[in-house]
Amino acid sequence: MKSLRRLIPTARIADAFISIAVGVLFLGAGCSSPSRSHYDRNLFNTGLTVSGTQPYPKYDPALLERLLGLPHNDEVSLKMFDLINEAALLRDKTIKPQLDRYRDSLGYIPSLALRHYQYALGDTSQLDWLLAEDKKSGIGRDSLILTVFGYMDEWDRTVKWFKENSDFNDRHEGGGAAGEVLARAIQIRKQIYGADRFEAAWKRIQ
Repeated sequence: MKSLRRLIPTARIADAFISIAVGVLFLGAGCSSPSRSHYDRNLFNTGLTVSGTQPYPKYDPALLERLLGLPHNDEVSLKMFDLINEAALLRDKTIKPQLDRYRDSLGYIPSLALRHYQYALGDTSQLDWLLAEDKKSGIGRDSLILTVFGYMDEWDRTVKWFKENSDFNDRHEGGGAAGEVLARAIQIRKQIYGADRFEAAWKRIQ
């Protein structure tokens, strides 16, 4: 400690300890307000298994308009999906005017992420819609709604749906592609918010 005090002026030692304490509290909270600096860019690369895409090196809301100018194929749709999910995680309101302007032309896949964005900004009815849409199509599918739930900061209904899908897949030899999508969704949730928080929520759900 004496050598540390020789290296850091006394006035800065307290600041350093406060910063460490805040960091510990942040981690202990399970990263409930994640910072973009902590994101692994591979979290936003849903198209990898479809067309071998690479994630964008950083979050850039201006990408949305450029993507909308391209022909709408699966790769472009999934890139918009990733971008909007990240916007939701960041609670980025700067992209909202673009999303409001183009919401009717996004297409189905990006619109799922848009519902996550609207949920993140306070419209909780979007969770009802997403759950109903996934259940309407049937359990045990390789559903992108499960991927949306991987990003979502919600710890009751989404985790219950994860668990129901997991139980179904276990009864059907792992679920094949559906099992892989579910596993990725769960891994996304753990990586963003912390494995301990996820496991606690999983055990709480009956």
